Amino acid sequence: MRYANYYPSSGLYHVSLPLLMGTRLDVLLFGEDKQQLECLWLDTEEELSRQEKMLNRFDKESEVAKVNHDAQFSSVGLSEELWDILLDCRRYYELTEGYFDVTLSDFSKIIMMEESHSILFDQYGMALDFGGYAKGYALQCVGKRFSETGIKRALVNFGNSSVLAIGTHPYGESWPVGIEDPAGERSPTMFNLRDTSVSVSGNAPARPQHIVNTRKKATVEGGVMVAVVSDNPVDAEVLTTAWIASGEEPAPEWMSNFDLKNTYRIK
Repeated sequence: MRYANYYPSSGLYHVSLPLLMGTRLDVLLFGEDKQQLECLWLDTEEELSRQEKMLNRFDKESEVAKVNHDAQFSSVGLSEELWDILLDCRRYYELTEGYFDVTLSDFSKIIMMEESHSILFDQYGMALDFGGYAKGYALQCVGKRFSETGIKRALVNFGNSSVLAIGTHPYGESWPVGIEDPAGERSPTMFNLRDTSVSVSGNAPARPQHIVNTRKKATVEGGVMVAVVSDNPVDAEVLTTAWIASGEEPAPEWMSNFDLKNTYRIK
């Protein structure tokens, strides 16, 4: 059930959505004009829902689901947005030495036709899965929208795993964000964010084998968890997945290809 409320005394507009892109979304927006904040968020929420509709491979009506079905048999034209996303994912695939792979098998088996913005799967059974990309892309879009409309202070939290902080907490010099240990064995790991983002990835008791090492064709075992802090939410989202998939400790050398604030191996 969607929750939204404005608190005039603090200028806080709080929205909570129980399920968006597979997780809960909480948003804190600060400003003196309730109507402006509400309109801004409603437009933003509509945009996020549109993105989810495009990228959710489990929704049979989504663009990605249709591409996954049709590209097995013939070339399929992509929308401009999905084409640009796929180009971005190819860049990440190359820069992470193949550890970030939205095909979960072998990105090099996608035949990409630049002139027509079409693709064809060169291996039957392939599929695009943007689960390790979509929330970062969403946060990047939200950050751009908020910046363009003059928002100076906000926090956007996708299930405590992908967080965007704009400005500072009203009573501090940063946004303190705690990431809980899903196994409950350690105290929360704290991050102090200001005009930046953090993404956390790892195996949890509820999802013990959901990250794939495509080079070994196997899921990642164990309770490892990592975090990346970056001004670019897509970098943060992608690199936590790729780092976990690599199995390396400390962070792999190829992470130096990116301008990151910090990296953490939590457990």
